[in-house]
Amino acid sequence: MTRTTAIKLFKGISLVGIYGGLLVPLMFIPVVIFPFVFSKIIFFQMLIGLTFPAYLALAWMDPQYRPNIKHQLYVAIAAYFVAVAVSVIFAVDPSRAWWGNQERMNGLFSLLHFFAWMTMMVGVLKTWEDWKRLLIYEVALSAIMAIVAMLQRLNPDLLLFKASGRVGGLVDNPIYMAAYQIFNFFFLALLFWKVPSKSARIWFVMFFLCDVVAFILAQSRGAFIGLAAGIFAFALYIALFSKSRKLKAGVFGGVLVLVLGYGGLYLAKDTAFVINSPLGRLTNLTTTVDTRLIAWKIAWQGFVERPFAGWGFDNFHILFNQKFNPESLRYGTYETWFDRSHNTVLDVLSMTGILGFFTFFAIYVCIFLATWKAYKQKWIDLPIAAILFSLPVAYFVQNLLVFDHPAGFTMSFMLYALIIAATKGEFVGEKDKAVVEAVKVEGHRDAPWILFTIIFVMFGLLVYRTSYLPFTASRTAIQANATFNVNPVLGYQLFKQASEIPTLYKDEQSFLMAQNVIGMLGAGVFQKVPNYMDVYGLAKSLSEEEVTRHPQNTHPHYIFARLAQEMMSVSSSEAQISFEEYQKAIATSPKRQQLWYGLARLYLQTGQLDKAVEVFKNVRDFDPEDGIGPWNYGLILMYDKAGQTNDSAIRLEGAQEIKKAMEVKWVYGLSSGRELLPLFDAYIVLQDTPGLTKWTEKLVDFPLADASTYAQIAMKMNIVQLNDLRDKILTIGENRAPGTKDAFEKMLNPLAPTPAAAVPSNEPNMFKAAATSTSGARR
Repeated sequence: MTRTTAIKLFKGISLVGIYGGLLVPLMFIPVVIFPFVFSKIIFFQMLIGLTFPAYLALAWMDPQYRPNIKHQLYVAIAAYFVAVAVSVIFAVDPSRAWWGNQERMNGLFSLLHFFAWMTMMVGVLKTWEDWKRLLIYEVALSAIMAIVAMLQRLNPDLLLFKASGRVGGLVDNPIYMAAYQIFNFFFLALLFWKVPSKSARIWFVMFFLCDVVAFILAQSRGAFIGLAAGIFAFALYIALFSKSRKLKAGVFGGVLVLVLGYGGLYLAKDTAFVINSPLGRLTNLTTTVDTRLIAWKIAWQGFVERPFAGWGFDNFHILFNQKFNPESLRYGTYETWFDRSHNTVLDVLSMTGILGFFTFFAIYVCIFLATWKAYKQKWIDLPIAAILFSLPVAYFVQNLLVFDHPAGFTMSFMLYALIIAATKGEFVGEKDKAVVEAVKVEGHRDAPWILFTIIFVMFGLLVYRTSYLPFTASRTAIQANATFNVNPVLGYQLFKQASEIPTLYKDEQSFLMAQNVIGMLGAGVFQKVPNYMDVYGLAKSLSEEEVTRHPQNTHPHYIFARLAQEMMSVSSSEAQISFEEYQKAIATSPKRQQLWYGLARLYLQTGQLDKAVEVFKNVRDFDPEDGIGPWNYGLILMYDKAGQTNDSAIRLEGAQEIKKAMEVKWVYGLSSGRELLPLFDAYIVLQDTPGLTKWTEKLVDFPLADASTYAQIAMKMNIVQLNDLRDKILTIGENRAPGTKDAFEKMLNPLAPTPAAAVPSNEPNMFKAAATSTSGARR
C-alpha cells in the first residue's frame, strides 16, 4: 500500500470516528440497563477506541493532521483534564471517579474519549469546508431527534418508558433534549450566515422549525433561560464590537421581536390556550428550587472542607450523603438521593476543588479571547465570532440548573473543536507555519504498520474489556430482571451468568438482584422458589462485592441491610448482617431518616422495643417542621409501647405526636387508606371532637381506603356517640368503597368481643373503647 493510500485509509477511519460521534444522542439500545445513557456511552467508547489508533497513525505520518496543542483553548481544556485527574487521585472513591457508574457514565475514563474525539476533529477538520459538511450533518441529525420527540408526544409509548406531558425523545430527559437543541439553533444560525445557497437555507429553516418544536415540547425552563442568555450575549457582542449601524439595528431588531413575542405570551400566560399548551411552563417561571438549594449548600460545604482537589470526580453522592440535610425528605424520598448538585459550577467546585474551578473557567476565558483575536485577524467575521462566543454562554447558563449528559458532552466538545479550528488562519486557507516547519524538519513519514497494529490490538482489547463485556453483562442483567418474577429459576440463572461476566459496572446488578429478592420475601413467596437459598446467596454475594468496592456509598449498604433484614423471616442469623450494614450506612449518612427508620424496624423485629422507640424519638428531632418524624414516633408510642405497658399516658403522648404530625408546616401525607385508622384513633384518644369533624370532612382528600377501613372508622364514631360523623363516614365510605355499610353492620354483631376491657379505666369510656377497637397501621 502506498503512503498516499495509507493516509486516505487512516483519514477515512478517523472521519468515521468523527462523524460517528455525532450519532451518540441518537443511539438508543433498549436491551441494557439505562439505555438512554449507558448504550450511548458504550457505543461512543467502542467507536473512539477502534478509530483513534488510525488517527494516531495519520498524525504520525503527516504533520498537517496534528492538533494545534498550543492553542489557548486546547491548553485550557487539557489543563482542566489534568485537574480532574488530580481529583481522581485524591478522590474519596477513586474507582467511582475513574469509571463512573452505569446510570451516569461520567467517570474520567469516559470523558477522556470525548477529549480524544475532540483531538481528532481538531487535527482532521481544519477549514470551513471541512466544518460546513460536519455542521450540516449535525443539524440534519438534530431534525431527526426533533421528529422523534414530536412522534413521542403523539405516542407517549413510542420509546421504552412512557413519556409524560414533556418529552425527551432519544435522550429521554426533556432538559437534555432542550439543551441539545440550543447548540443546533446556533449551528443553524452559523450555517445560515455562511452558506449563501437558497436551497440550503430552505433546508436550514425546516430543520430550525423542527428543533424549535422539540425545544418547546421539552418545556425546560432552565434551557429557556440559557437560550435567552445566549441571545443576549450575542446582541451584546455585536453592540460592543460592531461598527455597522445596520448590523446593530438588525440584531437588536431581531432581539426586540423575540422579547415582544415572549412578552405577549407572558401576558397571555393565564389563558386556557397557553396553560393547556407546552408554552405553559415556559411562561410560568415560578418553580420550587428548595431541593436544589439544599444540594448547592452541601456542594459549597464540601468545597470548604476539601478545597484543593475536591471530593473526587463523580463523588458528589458521597458528599451529599455525609452532609445530608433531613429537610430533603419533605419533598419525597426521590429527592433524597442526589449524585449531582444540579449546578455545573458547584459540581466542579465540590468535586474537583479550586484546581478544577479555575481551569474550568479558563476554558470560557479562552473562548472569548480566541474568538476576539480571530475576528481582529479577519479569520472570521463579527457575527461568527458572536455566535461562537454566545453559544458557550447559553450552555454555561443552562448548566447552572442541571448537570451534563452524553448529548451535552457531544455538543460541547464539538463546539470546542470548532472554536479551535475557526480561530486559526487555516480556517480561511492560510498555511500553518508550524506545520510547514514540521514538514521541513520531519519530512513525510511512511505508514507505521507494525506500531499501528500493536496499538490497534491494545485498544481493541481495552474496548473488549471496558465496553463490550460491560454491555454484555448489562444486557444479560436486564434480561434476568425482566424474567425473574415470571420464572425465578431462569431469572436466577441469567443473574448468575451476568455476575460471571467481567465488568466494571456491577452496581445495578447488585441492586436489581436484591430488589427482586426483597420483593419476593415481602410477598411471602420466596421460599417457594426452587433453590431459594442459592438465589439469596447470589444476591448477598453481589451486595457484598458492591459495598466492598464502594465502602463510602450509602445506598448499597442500605440495600444490603434491607436484603438481610427481609431474609430474617427465613433465617434469623441474617439479623447481624442487617445491623452491621445499617450501622455502616448510617456512618456514611448520619442524618438520613430512611436509614434510621430501617434500623428501628429491625429493632422491633428482634424484640428491642425500647431501642426502636429511642430511634424514632431522635429522628423526629432531625426536622421538627416535617410531619413524618412525629407521625412515626406517635405510632410506636400509641400502639407498640402503650400496648406493651398498658400505659394511658404513653398512649396520650403518642396521640399528641400524631396530631402534631398533621399540624406542622410540612404536614404528614398519608401514604395509604389504612393510615386513616391511627389518625382517627389519635384524635379519639385526645377527645378532640373538632379534629375528628375536620378529618371527616377531608376524607375524600385522603388516599382511597377499603370498605373495612371506612367501616372501622364509622364504628369508632359510633362508640363515642358522634352519630353525625358516623353517618357521614358511612356515606363517604360507601361512595368510595361500596360495601362499607355492609361491613359496618357486621361489626354491630353483639357477639363481637367488647374492646373496652383492654383499655385503662382512667380514660373516658367512650373514647377509650373507640381508640382501641381496632389496631392502627405503621408506615
